[in-house]
Amino acid sequence: MVNAFKLIILCLAAMDGRVTCLETLFEQFEQFSGFEIVDMKLRVRKFNRTMMTLNGTIYIRQPMNNDLVFHTDLFYSRLGNQQFNHYPVKMPTSGFCDFFDHMHNVYEDHIKDIVNVPQLNECPVKVRQAHILDKVFPSSVLPAFCPTGLWKIIISGRLHEEEKLSYHMVLKVYENNYFG
Repeated sequence: MVNAFKLIILCLAAMDGRVTCLETLFEQFEQFSGFEIVDMKLRVRKFNRTMMTLNGTIYIRQPMNNDLVFHTDLFYSRLGNQQFNHYPVKMPTSGFCDFFDHMHNVYEDHIKDIVNVPQLNECPVKVRQAHILDKVFPSSVLPAFCPTGLWKIIISGRLHEEEKLSYHMVLKVYENNYFG
């Protein structure tokens, strides 16, 4: 379980002794299609006055291999008013198994508390339930140049170029100033 008092923060030191930290909160998670393949019963909940967490269960309903390819689109709302513009960043596509292998190789510390997550080099991924409990978004994965505001990440899973799975999450990136 994630320690509620341990925040992962990306900090940038300023010349005047002030430290500006980028923090990220989950705002929303919603699945639109593909429930028969992977059913993500995830919700964002308020953990305390200042923290939002992701909770729920991911049901992998059938064995999955790299035939299901994930595509990602980013959208940005500078003012945080839900008026999103497509953000011109190319994200690499990835097969289902390769996605989890990448998560293990690069973000192992961030997925180790997910119960029953597919293992490294497990392909095909077997039918299972993976449980997420009070998962805080790891702000440390943000690039240092990440603009503040709302970010919508739309992820689609395509099988032979036909969309079979679609979901999105909305994240809030903001500056938290600390004075030293």
